Amino acid sequence: MKKQKEENKIILKQWVRVALLIIVIAVMAFSIFSIVKAVNPEVSDRKKLYSYSYNSSMDYKVYLKTNNFFTAPYMDMNKQYIASIIDHIEVSPKYEFKSTENLDYTYNYSIIATARGLGEDSDGRKIDIWSKEYPISALQTQSGSGKEFTIGKTVNIDYNAYNQVLSDFRNQFGLSVDARVDLAMKVNINAGLAGSTDKNLNESYAMTLQMPLLVQTVRIKADYVNSGGNTIYSTVDPDKHINIPVVVVWAIVLIGSLVLFIKLVKSLLAVTRKSEYILAVNKIMKEYGDVIAETHNMPDLDKYDIVNIKSFVDMVDIEEELHSPIIYYEIEENSKCVFLILSDKTAYRFLLRESDFDHFNAYNYSDREDSYL
Repeated sequence: MKKQKEENKIILKQWVRVALLIIVIAVMAFSIFSIVKAVNPEVSDRKKLYSYSYNSSMDYKVYLKTNNFFTAPYMDMNKQYIASIIDHIEVSPKYEFKSTENLDYTYNYSIIATARGLGEDSDGRKIDIWSKEYPISALQTQSGSGKEFTIGKTVNIDYNAYNQVLSDFRNQFGLSVDARVDLAMKVNINAGLAGSTDKNLNESYAMTLQMPLLVQTVRIKADYVNSGGNTIYSTVDPDKHINIPVVVVWAIVLIGSLVLFIKLVKSLLAVTRKSEYILAVNKIMKEYGDVIAETHNMPDLDKYDIVNIKSFVDMVDIEEELHSPIIYYEIEENSKCVFLILSDKTAYRFLLRESDFDHFNAYNYSDREDSYL
């Protein structure tokens, strides 16, 4: 009964220690957070002003010359097109901007076609041998206020004209080049919260369609990101210094909680070892109590040759062979005991210690429940 009460008491203490350990870990985490905040005021003190997102697209239709095979006036996107029957390409770039707050904004955009004759450098990368820009829509600027705006325009690309330019370039210089015309819409945005003079959003964006030239069939490739966004934060005074007193206070709290953490972990391990030791002794007494005699005095072993036994099962085998009882003596309460079989001049001894259940012991106790048996 005494052992059972002690065991229950230890388990109760273990739960208390676990609760304290959780609290200490929380204090350590908050201390680290507070130190980081004090050391980095430019990050911790900034506030979210607004978020924005955008969606972009470049839809197009490929209009065809009159021919005997294709009856429709145009072909839709993402198909393979026969270059010789392309009349023109209608492109409709679109850019949609949305913000979580009202903004005062100014944006400008332009649409430019760039004819390119491409070669390869020594690393096999495509580079311009020759290129020329052809403005399709001149730079246009617009200002306004609100949470959203849309930029959209439809333009026609004379595919055959660019094809002829690159054909003349190739023929004049006798170069074997890859050729294409890139159509790009470039957008620049400058904005800030409505009523504020701080224009903290400066964004540039470009979306491009790449159209091969000097080929028999054409596959148009889109080169842009369809959507994205960001969050804008307030600026913080760059001259704001580290809060030394706060850092010192929380550093002391962190060190103190770290010391307490180490002590609690060690205490938990000790409680775990003791609990497992008591359970092991109780199991032995319960299963083999009929062959165990408990004594309050440690027998004098000076006149005996001592043989140390590794497992209690071996002690039971020796008891059955010698028909001599197993003597149990508690050397240290709840931490160390000995089982003995005395026969003639030989003492068979099995020691059981709390330290045998050390979770960090170099010996492998993965099968600890049966390690004493």
